[in-house]
Amino acid sequence: MHSNLPVIPIFIPLLFAAITILFRRRIGMQRLLTFLATALTLGFSIFNLFKVAKHKVLILEMGNWASPFGITLTLDGLNSILVTTSGIVFLATLFYSYKTIDKIRELSFFYPGFLLIMVGINGAFTTGDIFNLFVFYEILLMASYLLLLVGINKEQLKSSISYVLMNVFAGSLFVISVGYLYTIVGSLNMAYISQTIANMSDRRGVYLVGAVMIFVFCMKGALFPLFTWMNRSYAAPPISVSIIFGALLTKVGLYSIIRTYGLFYYESSFIKSYLLILGAISIIAGCIGAIYQSNLKQIVIFNIVISLGVMVCGTATLNTYGVKGALFYAVNDILLKAALFIVVGLVIYTSGVKFLQKCGLINKYPLLAWTYFIIVLSLAGVPPFSGFYGKALIIRGLVLDNHIYIATLVAASGLIVFYSLVRIFLNIFYDNINKTLQLRPLPKGILVPLVSIVAVAFLIGIFSNQLDGLINNSVQMILDPKKYIEIVLGKGA
Repeated sequence: MHSNLPVIPIFIPLLFAAITILFRRRIGMQRLLTFLATALTLGFSIFNLFKVAKHKVLILEMGNWASPFGITLTLDGLNSILVTTSGIVFLATLFYSYKTIDKIRELSFFYPGFLLIMVGINGAFTTGDIFNLFVFYEILLMASYLLLLVGINKEQLKSSISYVLMNVFAGSLFVISVGYLYTIVGSLNMAYISQTIANMSDRRGVYLVGAVMIFVFCMKGALFPLFTWMNRSYAAPPISVSIIFGALLTKVGLYSIIRTYGLFYYESSFIKSYLLILGAISIIAGCIGAIYQSNLKQIVIFNIVISLGVMVCGTATLNTYGVKGALFYAVNDILLKAALFIVVGLVIYTSGVKFLQKCGLINKYPLLAWTYFIIVLSLAGVPPFSGFYGKALIIRGLVLDNHIYIATLVAASGLIVFYSLVRIFLNIFYDNINKTLQLRPLPKGILVPLVSIVAVAFLIGIFSNQLDGLINNSVQMILDPKKYIEIVLGKGA
C-alpha cells in the first residue's frame, strides 16, 4: 500500500528538534516540545503497526519517483515493530531524564540531540534504500556524539575517542561497500538489489562485499571481537544516554544484519557460517565478561553482548523458528535492557554505589528490588516471562538447522545471564543494610517509566500467541524476499 505514513516517525522528531534549538535557555519549553514529539511519534508508530497488520507493507516513494529510481521508505512487520518498541523506550527514557539529568546537560542541547537520535534510528529502520541506511546511520551517530559529550567531563572525553574512531572507520567501510555494491548491481534500492542478485550467475563479488558490509553491521551492533569500544562509551555518559545507546543503537546494527542478510545474502553458506561463528563467540565473550565484572554498568553491557550473539545466531538459521525467535527476543531485549540501565541509574542515584557491595536496598525500595528481579527472570528466559518464548524459538531453529552445539550454548547462556544479574540482586538489594551508606530519596514518580517498561515486556510474554499473526507476517517477508520485492517494486501492489 502506498502511503505517507512511513515518513511521519522521522519527520515529527526532526521538526521538533529544529524548534527545540530555538528555546535553548528555556528548559521547560524544551521538555514540553520533546515530550510532544516523542508522544506523537509513538502514537503514529502504533497506528502504523495496525496499518501494517492490515496491508503488510506501507511504501512511500519520495517525490513520486518510482522504485528503484527514487528514495523509498518502507514499513513492514519487522521495522514497524522495532519503531514502536523504540518509541516506548524513548518515552520512558524522557520521563527518567526529567528526574535525573542535571541542568548543565539540559542546556547543552540534550533535548535536540535526543530527538535527532530518534530521527536516525527511525530512519535507519524505515529506509528501503541502502545508501540512505548509511545516511541515517550518520544522523544517529552525529546525535550520539552530541549526547556522549553532553556536560562533558574527563571520563566522557576519553570514552568518546574510541567511539568516534570506531564509527569513522565503520562508516568508511560501509560507504565503500555500498559503492562497490552499486557498481555491481546498478541500484541502491534494497528490493531491486535483491532481485538483481537472485538473477546473477556469479555472485562471488557480491558476497565479498556482503562480508564487509555485515562486518560493519557487527561493529555497530557490538559483536565479538568488535565490541571493545562499547565498554567505556556506554558506561561514561549519563544513564539517560546509556539507555538509548544500550537498548537501541545496537539493535540498529542487528536490524541491518537481518534486512541485508534476508534480502541479499540468504543463499550464501559463507555469510551464514560467518554470522553463526560471530554470534557464538559473542555469547562466550559476553558470558565471561558478565561473570568477571563487578561494575554494575559493565555487567549490563556484557549482557548486551550475550543477547546480540543469541539474536544473530537465531537470524543466521534463516528458518521460521530462528528468525521469529530473534524478532521476539529483540523486542524483549530493547525493553528490558532499557529497564536494566534505569535500575542501575537509580541504584547509583540513591546510594552512589557503582560496584557490587552489600547495600540492602530492598528494605527501603522493595518495588525497585522486585521489579529488577522480574527483569532478571525475563532476561534469563524463565517461563512464562517474555524472554522465554523468543529464546525457545531460537534454540528450536538452531536444532532444526543441525547446530546442536550452538543451541546448547544459547540455552546455557541463560544460566550465565541469571547468575550475573542475580549477583546484583543479592548484593545491592537483598543483603544486609550497610549502615554507613547514606541513601538519597528517589525522586517522586521515578519508578513509573521503569515499571511501565517491565509491564509492557511482561504482557508481551503473556500474550505472545496473540502477536503471532503480525510476527509471522514479518518472518515470511524476511524468509521469502520475492514477496517484499513484488510489493516494493509495484508488481504486487
